[in-house]
Amino acid sequence: MRIPALLSTSLALLLLVSTGCESGGGSGPDGSNGDGNGDEIPLTGLRSISVEPADQVLLIEAGQTPASQTYKAIGTFEGGVTHDITSQTRFSVDNGFIGGFSGSTFTTYKNQGGVTTVSALAGSVRGTTQVSVKIHAGVKDPGSSSLPADPQAPFSGTASASRTPELVYPNDGVLMPPNMRGAELHFLPGTSNTLFELSFQNSVTDLKVYLRCPVPMNGGCIYRPDDTTWLWLTQTNRGGEPVTVTLRGTDDAGSQVGTSAPLSVSFSRDDLTGGLYYWTTSNSTAIMRFDFTSGSQTTGEKFAGTEVAGGECIGCHALSRDGKKLVAEASGQDSGRLVLMDVGTKTLLVPYNQGANSPDKSIFESWNPDGSQYVGVYADSGATDFNLMLFDGNTGKKVQSLAGTGTSASPANHPDWSEDGQKIAFVRMGDKGTNQRFGRGSIQLVTRTATGWGAPVTLVPAVAGKNRYYPALSPDNSFLLYDESTCPSGTTLATDCNADSDASAKLFAVKAQEGATPIELARANAPGKRDPGTSLTNSFPKWAPFLYQRTRDASSRLQWVTFSSTRRYGLRDPLPGGSENPNGTLLWIAAVDPDKVALGQDPSYPALVLPIQDLTTSNHIAQWTREVVPVIR
Repeated sequence: MRIPALLSTSLALLLLVSTGCESGGGSGPDGSNGDGNGDEIPLTGLRSISVEPADQVLLIEAGQTPASQTYKAIGTFEGGVTHDITSQTRFSVDNGFIGGFSGSTFTTYKNQGGVTTVSALAGSVRGTTQVSVKIHAGVKDPGSSSLPADPQAPFSGTASASRTPELVYPNDGVLMPPNMRGAELHFLPGTSNTLFELSFQNSVTDLKVYLRCPVPMNGGCIYRPDDTTWLWLTQTNRGGEPVTVTLRGTDDAGSQVGTSAPLSVSFSRDDLTGGLYYWTTSNSTAIMRFDFTSGSQTTGEKFAGTEVAGGECIGCHALSRDGKKLVAEASGQDSGRLVLMDVGTKTLLVPYNQGANSPDKSIFESWNPDGSQYVGVYADSGATDFNLMLFDGNTGKKVQSLAGTGTSASPANHPDWSEDGQKIAFVRMGDKGTNQRFGRGSIQLVTRTATGWGAPVTLVPAVAGKNRYYPALSPDNSFLLYDESTCPSGTTLATDCNADSDASAKLFAVKAQEGATPIELARANAPGKRDPGTSLTNSFPKWAPFLYQRTRDASSRLQWVTFSSTRRYGLRDPLPGGSENPNGTLLWIAAVDPDKVALGQDPSYPALVLPIQDLTTSNHIAQWTREVVPVIR
């Protein structure tokens, strides 16, 4: 897929140019229509406006002819007297991507449906109604060959349960960003089916795609919508009601027809924005990056590899929120050597591995809001300070140790600095190992005071048989996510429970308050239809750095979290892993409703894979920035 993140704006501008429609209709000197339809009357005493006809549903054939509706404004004055005041009224819509007014006539665009409010304004009095624009299309998938001239005709055959196809990916109830590039739908074809009808339905969508098996995979099929179809679907439904997806299968003769169970897909109102940096650990290790605001980038690109660390591997990394600085661990655990880089010039701010001239030792880091400092930890070979440590963001030198946050027996680990700069969440090791592998962790929090940092409080305690780690404070600073793994072997330093690649790892949320009750992200943790169980290594949650709007309701909120997981991407086989876990990981993303955390409810939606990554490599540690800083060559 090649769907620009700022697509909605550019699409609207294109449509305005092509149709000549405006959002708002008045052309008279006082904002009235001035179209001469009747004598104007004084608006003194106007109490309300009724917009007629009310609650219309307009149907458009996608990409063909727009629909139009002419409105009247009926004013009610003191004493209950009514008059037609259309000629003195300015009409507009609140969703200018659907269509616009010329005078009192609303005209849709050709490529997008949806719901919008029609407003009629006369003086200071406003009346409203709603208009729904339903988009209709039946299209042939460009990726399918030898489709019948009339692919709809064979689907009039007899219904048969034996021909039932099955939708495999995504999971039912998923919420997607409308600018998600490369989204796919996976299905099992059912017995003897060679022709398929994929249907997307709701009150503003009637879209059917006819296809073969575009990409065969492990006994099933992968369908990726073409750009035009994806635009119709996503732009019509951004911030709207769920879309019901069903699949019908038959043969070319249409003798019998099977119908899948439906699944529900929704689209957020806002695009996903920001920049993503992640670590790939196979096919030559490197830090990759992707710009979600780019109109042209479709896959992650290599940003830095061993060349910046004297040929040594770089991995665990953290980006300043403005995207200008990167700090990354080099040479693996028990090293603590850091690369501290200016992203725009791709040069080191201080030399690497040059003793006192290089950054002080640390492993896991997180930046403060303005990028002037980062917090780090180091409890491996040669460690002398087991607390949270604050480092200068330009020199990498330690400037402060937060006393009471760690000891040699129970060091601090996995710090995360909040968006507002007032909190740092971290882990205390219960069973000390290394920073990469340890046991029986607890989730702690320190808060800034008028004179420095307060004493740490426990949000989630250490318990036998569990490990808690990788806290990530939410963009609204009110709660955090963390990982919890279970220790079936009975020892927390074994590979199944040491916070590295624990198969049992699951995501939980907890308010940033002492004594709050944890909430499992059950929907985000849930397996797909092809997963053999629930041990999916859902690990290392990291937030996209913004608050988004979920629906057309301005009060609705949404956040996006990425994590790594060994779960299967639909029909694809799992990637090979390493010594800690036989399966490799891909990056996944899930929507989170922050308001549900306050209610003690699961705030998550089902997860979907990030299709911008190389699917042949094992990928981890997705770190976000507000923007991707271009490299000056």
